[in-house]
Amino acid sequence: MKKFTFTLIGFLVLFFSCQKDDLRIDGSGEPQSRVKFKNQEIRLVPGFGLKSIQATSGFIYTLVAEVDAPIIDGRTVQATHVEIVGNRALVSYNMRGPDQMGAIDIIDITNPAAPFIIHSIEFPNRDVNTIGWHDGQIVVAGQDSQGAYFGFLDPEAEDVELEVFRLQSFSAMSMTVAEDLIYVVSGSTGGLTIIDAEGNEDFLPFTDARSFALGLDAYVLTRENIYVLDGETIPIDADFLQRASKAELDASPEFLFAALNRGGVHIYNADGLALLQTFDRPITPPGLEDEDFVTNSVSYNHPLLFIGNGGAGIAVAGLEGSSDGKDVTFVEYGYFDFGGPLSTNFVRSEGNFIFVATGLGGLKILTFVEDDDDDCNWTSETAFAGSDAGEGEAWWYYFDNTSSTGSSHPIYAGQQLVEGANAQYSNGVLTITLGDNMMLRNVSEPVKIQGYNEGELPAERPAAGLFTTYKGNELEIEVPYYPYYVIHLDVWVCK
Repeated sequence: MKKFTFTLIGFLVLFFSCQKDDLRIDGSGEPQSRVKFKNQEIRLVPGFGLKSIQATSGFIYTLVAEVDAPIIDGRTVQATHVEIVGNRALVSYNMRGPDQMGAIDIIDITNPAAPFIIHSIEFPNRDVNTIGWHDGQIVVAGQDSQGAYFGFLDPEAEDVELEVFRLQSFSAMSMTVAEDLIYVVSGSTGGLTIIDAEGNEDFLPFTDARSFALGLDAYVLTRENIYVLDGETIPIDADFLQRASKAELDASPEFLFAALNRGGVHIYNADGLALLQTFDRPITPPGLEDEDFVTNSVSYNHPLLFIGNGGAGIAVAGLEGSSDGKDVTFVEYGYFDFGGPLSTNFVRSEGNFIFVATGLGGLKILTFVEDDDDDCNWTSETAFAGSDAGEGEAWWYYFDNTSSTGSSHPIYAGQQLVEGANAQYSNGVLTITLGDNMMLRNVSEPVKIQGYNEGELPAERPAAGLFTTYKGNELEIEVPYYPYYVIHLDVWVCK
């Protein structure tokens, strides 16, 4: 970590280059016709390249409705951002590619089972990349033929029009509204613009700024750093972020989350900014483009973490750990199963809602409630697979493959038999089944296997760091035949 000194231009510039646009209201027809009610329970499934789901998240998810994207002049725009304001959801849209065209939807979510579009407003010549709410007005920001802009509109006005103000750079990328201040991040040659209640601006230059978030501190994500406005800096790999791509921050008083495209998700401790954990970018299925399978959005709604993984969809993780708050970690539970491919631009969760912006697929609105049947206290343990206890002072088990190849062997965690968990070797493949009461920890190599020939079994528990037959995170592993295996697992166990 290093210190960074900001160049401030402090509240000297009043709103400038103001213009007003007349907007088209509900130009594509009755907006409510774009809402399709589903009331469908959504399961979590493995992402591509994952073998199985090892745990339940403790919640039940319901797809309440899908909102088709608006069609403007015969062209479909794509959802870009969602902001929750009381009992309303504000959704922004832009046009993929070089042309500028956008829209916003104002959706009443008072009744979670029946969301209703109050207004749909079209912007024929502007991309709307991000949206917020300030003092009774909707704030939008994005890109038009003149470059980056932000603006205000009163959704209750008889004649809705947009007050437009210019920003430095080509495109506004991210916006946060908090405590009468508006924070807008604008692209490659811009930075962070802070607007106060009187309309004065404070500009902080950043190169290739992508996102802003407020938590314990204020944070700005750029291509090479995460800047904290008190002066600290977190360097990131310059190859992580794609050119002109959405890459989002989210923050809480405890954590800072960074969706870093090719870099996946990085999770930092807000107090001290230590890197706590990472989730890799999704695996690209064969025949598809790597650049479409990256992490572009993240939303934390304690204890759940929702990760927008581009073409892979939405991954769901959660904060797990011991009851005393020690040894906590985020555990990935799986992906939302929407029944087919899903390109995700943005995810936002607040209250018991989850909003997923799916590009040309529009918006998906989900709710979630606690699953009363899930009463696990997940505890970190070391586990061994096998029916025979090893020698020495430290406990361990080994897998005897000499007399009954293909038979199932139990798994012990913390010296206790884990119900529903077993390991089996057949036809060169060792299969580990964790069951409903155990899951792998999110460490680099939670599965470690060492094969032994006759007469080679150790007289005490072997050190995990010396295993050579296999180390990784797979649960179905091709390994050479050995008469004996020691199978060491780093797991969470339901107690």
